[in-house]
Amino acid sequence: MGPFRWLLLAAGAGAIAAYLFWWYGSREEPVAGRAWVAALRGLILLLAWLVLLNPPFPVAGASDPAAGAVLLDASFSMTRPIDRSGATVWESAVDSLAADLPVWLFGGGVARRVDSDSLPGEPIYPESRLTPAVRAAAASGARRLLAYTDGRIADVTEALEEAGRLGVSIEFVELGIAGTELGISTISATPWAQVGDTVEVRVELVAAGADTDSVQVEVLDEGEGRLASGWLTTPAAGRFAPTRLTYPVGGPPGYRRYVVRIAGGDVDAELRDNQRVFYVQVGERPAGAVVVSLQPDWEPSFLIAKLDRVIEAPTTTYFWLADSLVSLDDYRAVETAAARRAARRAPLLVLHGYGASAPGWARQLARDARRLLVMAAGVEEFELPGWGTRVGSPAQGEWYVSPDLPASPLALDLGDYGPEDLPPLLRLRPVEGDRAWTPLVVQRMRRGEPVPAVVAGTVGARRWAVAAGEGYWRWAFREGAGRHLYRSLWTGLVGWLVSGRQEAETGPQPLSRVVERGEPLRWSVPPWADSLSVELLADDSTTVWSATARATESLSPVLPPGVYRYRTRAFGARDTRRSSEGPVEVEPFSRELLPATGAPLPESVGAVTAAPRQAGTKGLATLGWPYLVLIALFCVEWAARRLIGLR
Repeated sequence: MGPFRWLLLAAGAGAIAAYLFWWYGSREEPVAGRAWVAALRGLILLLAWLVLLNPPFPVAGASDPAAGAVLLDASFSMTRPIDRSGATVWESAVDSLAADLPVWLFGGGVARRVDSDSLPGEPIYPESRLTPAVRAAAASGARRLLAYTDGRIADVTEALEEAGRLGVSIEFVELGIAGTELGISTISATPWAQVGDTVEVRVELVAAGADTDSVQVEVLDEGEGRLASGWLTTPAAGRFAPTRLTYPVGGPPGYRRYVVRIAGGDVDAELRDNQRVFYVQVGERPAGAVVVSLQPDWEPSFLIAKLDRVIEAPTTTYFWLADSLVSLDDYRAVETAAARRAARRAPLLVLHGYGASAPGWARQLARDARRLLVMAAGVEEFELPGWGTRVGSPAQGEWYVSPDLPASPLALDLGDYGPEDLPPLLRLRPVEGDRAWTPLVVQRMRRGEPVPAVVAGTVGARRWAVAAGEGYWRWAFREGAGRHLYRSLWTGLVGWLVSGRQEAETGPQPLSRVVERGEPLRWSVPPWADSLSVELLADDSTTVWSATARATESLSPVLPPGVYRYRTRAFGARDTRRSSEGPVEVEPFSRELLPATGAPLPESVGAVTAAPRQAGTKGLATLGWPYLVLIALFCVEWAARRLIGLR
C-alpha cells in the first residue's frame, strides 16, 4: 500500500477514535462494559474504511500480473463484411482469438464473460462501449487485455483512462474494411402530404476512404419505382454531404413507405447503411404543433424536426419580427387571430423566447393552451397566466449537464448519455409549478447543487413544460452524446406533453414509425389509460410479439429487422377504449455500420500502463470475507449493546 493510502488510513483511524470518544463519552449512558462495545464499533468502522481504501491483500492462488483476458467487440458494426466475399469482421475476430484466455464480450453497459467455445453466433450490442469490460476484466484479476475490435469504440478515451487507473494494459487487434465506405447517416422527410403535394426529403451522406468524386442518391416507391434522384459530392472523412430531393406523392390515402438509397448497390461492401426507410401519411391535413417564436434564434430550426418526428404532422411556425407575425410557410405577415385559430387545434403549443415582455396576444395563447412548452427568455421573472407556474430571473454563468439523472418519465430515454463534452446552457431560471418534475439537471461550472434544466408538470388534465435555460441547440451541433441527448430530451418531453390528447381519437401510436436495429419500439399512451395492449404482426399476419400491461409499465420490444403491423388498445375507466393500427418497421440499418470518422486506436502493446499489483494479491474490496466479517461484527455489537442496557 502506498504512502498516500497509509496517510488516509491513519487519518480515518484518528477520525474514528475521536468520534468514539465523543459519542460514548457524552451521548451514551455510563453503563458497565461500554468500552468493549465502543471497541467493537471502532473495529467495524475501521474495517469498512479499509474496504473503501481497497489495499492489496495476500491471497493464495491469486492472478499473476501477467494474467490476461480477451475483450471481444460484440457490437453490430462487427457484422460488416471484410470484403465482397461475405466474410464478416466478427467471423475473422472469432477465428483469430487468442487461445486459453477468458473472453469478455463488450459493447453495452454490462460486459459478459463467455467461454471461447460458446460464443454467440453474431454480435448482440447496438453500441461499442469498452469501459465496462475493462472494469470487469480487471476485477477478475486480469492485468493484460487483448481487445479484438473493428476500431469503432465510442468511449476509447474513457476506457484507456480507466485501464491506467486500474493498473492494466491494453493491446488492440484492429480488424476492419479496406477501401471505400459510404453510408446515409440522416434522413428527414415531410411526415404528411395530400395526394399531389410535393414531398421533400433531406439526406446526409458520410464516407471514408472513398475513391469516387460524386454519389447518386435516389428515392424509391415500392409501387412506382424511382421517384427522384440527385448527385452530391462525396464528403471527406469526418464530414457530411447534405442534399434535398423532392417528388409528388400519389394515392391512395394512408401510410406510404419510401426508400432512400445510394444508387448502384456495389459502391461498397456494406449495403445496410446504403439505404434508409421513411413513411409519409397521405390524407387530410392533420393538426400539428404550433410554434410561436417571439425572439427567433437557432433553437426553432432544431426543435421543429423533433416535433414533426413525434407528432407526425407538419408543424406550423410563426416568427414575431418587427411587431408583425410572419408565417414560416410563405414568409407572409398574418394576423394574430390566425395563430390563435391554429393553436386552438394544435396538440401542442410552443412559445419560444417567452418572457415578461411577451405581447398580450401571446399571453392569451399561453392561457388557452391545453399542452404548452415554453422556452423562457428575458431578464425579469414572470408567471404563465392560467397555469400557476412562476419563472424566476436568470442566473449568470455556465450551466453544465450533471451526470446525476433524476427519476422521471424520461429516465429510460436519457439514461445512456455522456455529459462530459456537452456545451453549457446559459441564463438558467428557477421554475415553480404544480405537480412539477424534472427530467434533467445541471450544475453551475460543474459544481454545486444540481438544479433543473427543464421543468414539467400538470394542472388537471393540462400539461406544461418550461425550458429554464437558453442554448439547448448547441447540443444538436455536437456529434454523439450532444445530438443524442438533444433528440432524446425533446422527443421524450414532447411525447409526454401530447400524450393523451393525440390519442384521444386514434388510440396509442408509436413514438417513431421506423427505428434502427437494436432500438425498442415505444408507444405514446393516453393519461386516462389504465392498461395497454400491444400486438405486432408479421407480413403473413402471424403474431410475433404481444403483451398487455399497466399503462405505466414498459411495452418496448426489441425486434429483429423487418416490416410489422401493430395493433394497440388502451383501456380506461368507465369502459373507455381506444385502438389503433398501422405499419411500423425495424431497419437493418444501425449507426454502428456507418463509416468510422474518429481517431485511430493506439497501435502498440501497453498503450496505457500502470504498476500492477504484486503477484498473489487481490484488492480487499474484491474479496468476500470482509463483508461477512462486517455483518458478523454488526450482529455482535447489536447483541452486546442490548446485553449491557444500551439501545
